[in-house]
Amino acid sequence: DARSGFLFDYDGHLEALRISWTYDEFTTLVLFETLSLDSDGDGLLDADDKAAIIEGETVWIPGYKGDVYLEVAGDDYPLGRPKDAQVVFENNRVEVVFNLPLSEPVIVAEADITLRLYDPTYYYAYTILPSQKPFALPDTCQSEIVSFEPDAAATALQTKLAALSREDTPEQPDVGRFFSDEVILTCG
Repeated sequence: DARSGFLFDYDGHLEALRISWTYDEFTTLVLFETLSLDSDGDGLLDADDKAAIIEGETVWIPGYKGDVYLEVAGDDYPLGRPKDAQVVFENNRVEVVFNLPLSEPVIVAEADITLRLYDPTYYYAYTILPSQKPFALPDTCQSEIVSFEPDAAATALQTKLAALSREDTPEQPDVGRFFSDEVILTCG
């Protein structure tokens, strides 16, 4: 599950995104195993465990976009690297929350803004949910989640992708985009 928020500066420019990923129980278990978390076996994450998750999930290799894609006026908009990351462990699920600054603040009244969260290789699926604590938007702005609705072509492509093994990657580049939810920000 994913949640997002738009962060504005005092002049009303969009300056960052607030991203939250809540992993399912299986992915949480994989994190526990891969990062050797909870070494004392008490079922809780200590400060070292949380630091390992933050490093593993928010220190990205060059070129990796963190499955976060922002379009401004229809064009891909460059984003910075995660900041102010936090980890919560609740109901056997890890949640990672961070701010993702834009390369330059954007005057949103002058452009359509679309946010998508997806894995370009179609390995992870993201469902964008409404924020539990929505961030205040400027008075003239509103955001809307547009959930993916499969049509016949998307269903056929999903069937083809489901036949791939875990080691195979789809031939079509950026295939995850076809199945992504969107968050549309409009102002004006």
